[in-house]
Amino acid sequence: MTIKKTDLEKMNELLANGTTISNIAREFPIYDYWEIYWKVNDHSFLGKKRTITNRINSLATERSLQVREELAAEAKELLNELYKRLKINSEKLMKIDRVLRK
Repeated sequence: MTIKKTDLEKMNELLANGTTISNIAREFPIYDYWEIYWKVNDHSFLGKKRTITNRINSLATERSLQVREELAAEAKELLNELYKRLKINSEKLMKIDRVLRK
């Protein structure tokens, strides 16, 4: 089943706000988990955290310098993405706080 454009936009928004793909799949039960997984723009925060952890763990046992550099570069890129999302979400929270305090 093809995901409707409006549903996909909502899913990507939820994902950007920190919702896991599992929770998105529960909110949109008409779609299969893997269908959502492959269609959304990005991993969830939890998915990125797990990927970074796996890359760091692989660094400890990898002997090839080239592979270690690739793993480190991927982990760095994912960390940068998490940082950017954190900044955006922090700004949203500050705006919400300002509105609520008025």
